[in-house]
Amino acid sequence: MDEFIWIGWNLQKIDNHALSSDEVEFAWRNGTVVGSGHHPAHGPYWETDGTCPSGRMIRIVWRYDDDIDGERKVFVVTAY
Repeated sequence: MDEFIWIGWNLQKIDNHALSSDEVEFAWRNGTVVGSGHHPAHGPYWETDGTCPSGRMIRIVWRYDDDIDGERKVFVVTAY
């Protein structure tokens, strides 16, 4: 199971859209990748549409990133 990297920056971004990390992780795990792109500084990213436990449909913009131990984890850029 993929693990997530949560820091103050991305937690604030999702909070601005009235979402919690638990809701975003649930929607990501049960969602569908609907798009992708390439950021010049951070590399590839994906967009996933998913449904929160409440039934709310959201879009999650995310990328793979390495944590301090070098393990690949999901880094959520934003969700709305």
